[in-house]
Amino acid sequence: MEVSDSLKDVKIRKTKLIKKLTREERRKIREKKRAEEGFSIKMNRYLWFVLFFSSIVSFFDGWGTVAIMLAISGGGQADILRFIQQVGNPDLFTYFGISNNPILLGIILSIAGTGVVAAVSFKYLVDKFGRRPLTLVTSMGFIMFAILTAFSPPGPEGLIIFLIFRIFANYFLSADIVVIIMAEEAPDHLRGNLIGIILAFSAFGGVACGVIQMLSIRVPIAGPWGSFMTVWQSLYFLNILGLIFIIPLFFFLKETKRFKAMKKYEQWRKKKGLKSKTGWAVPLQKQYARPMVLGCVAGFLMNLIYFGQVTFFGLYFAKELKMSPQTIGLATLPIMGAATIAALITGPILDRWGRIRSIEAGCYILIVGIALYSFPTIFVSGDMPNPLLQLIVVIGGVLGAISVVVAMGGVVLMPLEMLPTHIRSTAMGWISAMNRASVIIAPFLIMYGAEELGGLGLSYQYIFILMLIAALTAMYTIYMLAPEGKGRTLEEIVATEVYTKLERERDEKYKQKYYIFLIGLLSFIGMGFIYGQTTDAPSINVIIMLGFYSLMSLICFALIYYVREKIM
Repeated sequence: MEVSDSLKDVKIRKTKLIKKLTREERRKIREKKRAEEGFSIKMNRYLWFVLFFSSIVSFFDGWGTVAIMLAISGGGQADILRFIQQVGNPDLFTYFGISNNPILLGIILSIAGTGVVAAVSFKYLVDKFGRRPLTLVTSMGFIMFAILTAFSPPGPEGLIIFLIFRIFANYFLSADIVVIIMAEEAPDHLRGNLIGIILAFSAFGGVACGVIQMLSIRVPIAGPWGSFMTVWQSLYFLNILGLIFIIPLFFFLKETKRFKAMKKYEQWRKKKGLKSKTGWAVPLQKQYARPMVLGCVAGFLMNLIYFGQVTFFGLYFAKELKMSPQTIGLATLPIMGAATIAALITGPILDRWGRIRSIEAGCYILIVGIALYSFPTIFVSGDMPNPLLQLIVVIGGVLGAISVVVAMGGVVLMPLEMLPTHIRSTAMGWISAMNRASVIIAPFLIMYGAEELGGLGLSYQYIFILMLIAALTAMYTIYMLAPEGKGRTLEEIVATEVYTKLERERDEKYKQKYYIFLIGLLSFIGMGFIYGQTTDAPSINVIIMLGFYSLMSLICFALIYYVREKIM
């Protein structure tokens, strides 16, 4: 008894001494401990290699993801005018011998995205067999199926093959694994910076893909399509460049220290006859509800906003702002430039300001950006373009591009930091599946709502204004569930935020009342209803779309309430 009391006294004194230390002194102690355990505390040659390799994989992941949008939205500069005049890509749709209309566009985008949702079954293997071997399998699988997509035969039967290849390519999306590798290898104070760089290269891959399309580059390979591939086929075929970089670089990649330590622990458990802690359904256990709900809810809503506006802004500008093709080209430059700059600064912002503060600021700016992006359109009169209104919308687009990229970077990083090593990939697979489900839902939600579905003749600006509800819900999710991981070790975050129940009386965030969110939600619902009256659609159609977003928000609110009151 005396020994127990003595140990307790020593622990108390040690805790008090630690609290008296400055932040810099505590940081140095943590770094010394991590160095003794064999972890990197600063950049070295191997970490620079991991960063380069991961960025290459992420680059081609972004390239392949954007290729389908570019294939549908136009085959080159000559097709921009036709894209504005008729929905779809004449090359792609004509190639497969099908009609080009908004409904079919939505179906193609949705079917192509289903492979990402199914990929959760593959991500479990990363936790079972290791990050290193599965990096090669996924990156090669993704690139090979992307290349095969370019050889889809013409005609309606070719569309089936095209979609099958796209589903399998999305199934092997590999950027999630290299992000995990970097998270497990990076020094604690640089984790956000390094992951931000990898995510930025995914965006650069999309930009590079766009440059290829803009230049109308066609690969000289003969086939049923003629002597040269079409532009959209060339976009897919040029993924072959990824093989040149990834295969030789892979042999210099090592398994992460955290995974090797976890495997030793798993082997010890097996010898003792204990059940394995890994498994594809383990992340769905109650104790991991906080990071899972945080990642799934906030990630889904942010991806819905991002995918919806990036994919359909051209139609919005042309149909409702009355922009000419030349003006759309000019308007795209500052928006894409802002997104590129945001991709570069996301990591430093997350590490300097902290995760929560950065994402909250991003969400507030996003709400302002969406408002500026949507509201001016109601003042457009007839077919006459209004340069002032167009300028305001572009400013809103710039603000939205910056804020959503920063927020999405944080939403990727925070649940990743909260998950233990033995389920990190499997759990991120579930989260990624839910997030990418927005790729399936967005085309139906936006195209069908804005164009025509059961009599819904709503406008694009009205669909975008409803995104305010999604942005508000994402912000509240982050505020109520997210921990601050800046400068902390992964093990420390997991131990304190997942395995240790928080003391509510000491947590200032628990003093935040739920009614603040409900007041904001009701305000946006009322705003959406009033704004909906400016469209030509009947009130019942406005209520249908408003009801969908409101119901989605309330379901997310119920999940937040459950996690905070029953689990945390």
